[in-house]
Formats: sequence, C-alpha cells, structure tokens
Amino acid sequence: MVQVDVFWIVLFTVLGLAFGSFGTVIIARVPAGKHVGGRSRCARCGHVLGAAEIIPLLSYLILRGKCRHCGHAISAWYPLVEIASALLFVLALHRAPSFPAAMLLAFSLWVLLLIAVIDARTRTIHDALNLAFMAFAIAYALMIGQLHYAGALLFVLFFGAQWLVSRGRWVGSGDILLGAGIGFLLGDIGTALLCIGITYILGALAAVVLLLTQKVSRKSHMPLGPFLALSTFFVLLFLDWMASFAVRGTL
Repeated sequence: MVQVDVFWIVLFTVLGLAFGSFGTVIIARVPAGKHVGGRSRCARCGHVLGAAEIIPLLSYLILRGKCRHCGHAISAWYPLVEIASALLFVLALHRAPSFPAAMLLAFSLWVLLLIAVIDARTRTIHDALNLAFMAFAIAYALMIGQLHYAGALLFVLFFGAQWLVSRGRWVGSGDILLGAGIGFLLGDIGTALLCIGITYILGALAAVVLLLTQKVSRKSHMPLGPFLALSTFFVLLFLDWMASFAVRGTL
C-alpha cells in the first residue's frame, strides 16, 4: 500500500471525477454505436454543452440537475458515475504499492465500472471494453509482480462450463472474458473463489428484492456484470480485513 497525503488523495479524486465524466459519454454512446468523440449535447433538445456545463459533478449541482437551455431533467446516473469513479480512483491509491501501479489499478476499476453500468442498462458487454479492462489488469499485475493465471483460469472454466451447458442462456461470452480480466486483477485462486461467491450472493439478494417488488419475473434475465464488478470492488476494499479476521479466527 502506497503512503499518501492529502495532495495525492485530492489529485486522484479529481482525476476520478474527470474520467467518470468521460465515462458517462462512453456509457451513453458505445451501446448506441456512436463515436465517443465530439461535443456533448442535451439528450432532449440537442443543445451543445459549454465548458461551464460539463464540469464533473459541479455542473450538475449548479444547474440543479436540469439542462440550462430547455430545463429537461438530467439523469442522476451522470453524477453517480462520476462519484463512483472518484471513489474507485481513491480505492486504487489505497490498494496499490506505488503511484504508477495505482494509476493502472484505477484505470482497471474505471473500465470495470463502465462495463457494469452498460451491462445493467443494456444487458450487453462490449468486447472493446472487456479487452481494455483485461489489458489494464494484466499490466497492473505485471507491475506489482503478481501475474497469476489460476484466478483467470478459474473464471473461464466456471463461466465457460455454464455457457456450454446452458447454450449461452445463463451467462454470455462477454461474462467469460470479463471474468478472465477479474481473475488477472485479483490474482490467486482463493481470492477468485471469494469473488465468485460474493457475486452470486449479491445476485441472489438482488433477485429476491426485485421479485418481491415485482420489478422482474422468474423468467427475467439479470445481467451478471454489475454483480461481478461489485464483488471485485468489495474484495479489493475489504480483502486485508477479511484476511486478518480469518487469521485471528484460527488462533
């Protein structure tokens, strides 16, 4: 874990907000097949947003969540993605052993966040984002000298078997590739197993709540990506605590 002061925390927070803002563009445009370049516009009136309207988080607060041109409400998921991205950047700073490694981990978690949000919104995982996530995860593992294949192989075999048995109904090919990237990021097989277990616990809890509130039916398909991402964030945040708790429990 790198020793940090307030300057680095503020820097990573600002970077996280900035990349989170760019991430909202990717989330909105990639599933629609649009180019991620070009000026941002209001989704309703097409008004081209000025510099003062695209400041991460602050613009949303200043504009009170509405387009300055037409008054149309801006979806809350924009600032939520920016805040989540900032928190993940700070998490990376907390977990990584050096600042360069922290940047690679931050980019890994940022792309994983985008994958999770897109999957939740569209039930699709795009190969380009999956490959970018895997590249950052492998680069991070190489930088900290902990590139292990066991975790990635476990995810591939576990999800691959489900894909074959169900002929793609239970999990998609994108979930397999995403799992491989998470396996490289987490490393050892024990951590990968923990992540898989938490994923299905979170998925089961969400399914129960959605069924009880009649948001979904028993035949509905729930995307796996968001739960994989949440379990990965949880493991990275609490792994040291869980490990120390397990050690105390065996003494």
